[in-house]
Amino acid sequence: MKFRGKIIDVACLNHFTRVVTTISKLTKMCVLRLTPDNLFFVLSGKVANGGVGMWCELSQANFFDEYQMEGVSSEDNEICLEVTPENLSRALKTVQSAKAVKVKLTKKHCACLTIAAELPTMSSISRVVTHDVPVDVIPGGSGTSSKNPACQTST
Repeated sequence: MKFRGKIIDVACLNHFTRVVTTISKLTKMCVLRLTPDNLFFVLSGKVANGGVGMWCELSQANFFDEYQMEGVSSEDNEICLEVTPENLSRALKTVQSAKAVKVKLTKKHCACLTIAAELPTMSSISRVVTHDVPVDVIPGGSGTSSKNPACQTST
């Protein structure tokens, strides 16, 4: 499994940060599902018992200037991660003035989404700030309701 994305446009970075911040206000934990074309933030609570369900679909082309991902296999070409949106939001908020932001799935002491930002400086020396956001890899997306939701249509 591999994931790497790069955001250069500041407006795209700001928009992505606002989306993640909004999600962080709705839930403490959610599933981030990465596919070749989209990113999905999914919260599947016990809707029948008054819980909250959330489905957020983002086209990667609207946010990332570079985007590469490989799932476990070509048949199952997706990556599912359990993430704390508040941690991701905090990391993104600190890099709002960056020239470029790279997001990678890495394995440090545990699986992490590594946010590396190249910050502007007054000198020719570049500064890079790195945040590691811990995630849990969900093998094959098993045990999650991270597939497309069944939408009710009203007439």
